[in-house]
Amino acid sequence: MAPNCERVSIKNNSHERDLISWAAFHACRQPTVAYVPAVVSLLPMFYENAHSIAMILHAMNMVKAAVNHVNPTQTPVIALDQPLFALAKLIRWNWPLTQGEKKFVLMLGGLYIEMEALKLFGDWLDGSGWTSALVAAEVATGGVADSFIKATHVLRTRRAHQVTAACLFILQNKAYSVYAKTLENDEGPLEFTDWVYTMSKERPQFLYWNRTLLLELCVLQLVRATREGDFPLYKKSLVALAPWMFSLDHSNYATWLSVHIHDMCSLSLTHPEIHQEFTNRAFVVHKTDKVFSSIPLDHAHEQVNAHVKGKG
Repeated sequence: MAPNCERVSIKNNSHERDLISWAAFHACRQPTVAYVPAVVSLLPMFYENAHSIAMILHAMNMVKAAVNHVNPTQTPVIALDQPLFALAKLIRWNWPLTQGEKKFVLMLGGLYIEMEALKLFGDWLDGSGWTSALVAAEVATGGVADSFIKATHVLRTRRAHQVTAACLFILQNKAYSVYAKTLENDEGPLEFTDWVYTMSKERPQFLYWNRTLLLELCVLQLVRATREGDFPLYKKSLVALAPWMFSLDHSNYATWLSVHIHDMCSLSLTHPEIHQEFTNRAFVVHKTDKVFSSIPLDHAHEQVNAHVKGKG
């Protein structure tokens, strides 16, 4: 984090020599909160393949038994990737008395939602010349830029979209400034939002890159929601992202992300105590006491798995 990060965030101004990352900027804007680092542990692993009704049912029962042993009054919260989430929801619907709505809170993993969103972004930008522009600007080499289309590396792809969103926003504002100066002595320029709407109707290329900026903001807003533990922003981000899943034919996530959104939006009615905890930033894992460093539940699972596997 740059030493002048706080000045930049508070005064809303910057100089050419200011160097500040996307994460550092948002970290500066966060209030100082003393997070209690979470206790992360790993249950004994199963030998059988997880992609079956029997194994997911058994896993749900084991999680319920472990949670009841530690805290008998708590409703178990389970995060799963999309295929396992679909199986768990089928179990809930077919065994409502023992595995129903009141027995568990099932979440679609935030890390896998972001990965699917980045792949969706690759489908949207494929063939647009985006990777060539990144190579020409020396943001990435040709091979790395091509990997952004398939989102093979989440962190690198996310950084590429942060750079792209910043560039598109700067270029859009520069274009509006030029437009506004040309009409200073006339009837007056349009408001920025009206200008964007007009340009999108008149110029297909402007429309395409403006939609690209909006999609990037959806993805970055989702990342920000998990980093900050902001549950209302998390739900808002999912609602904004869901139509893109339908539009670009990511059918599995289009279906089950809609189910997940319904579950999260109705959580205040089905599980008021869990909703209160989620609102208090407990729907993510705080592995440290630092701000803007929280991670989704499935991301914490993956880190534990990587630690167990070791190297070599």
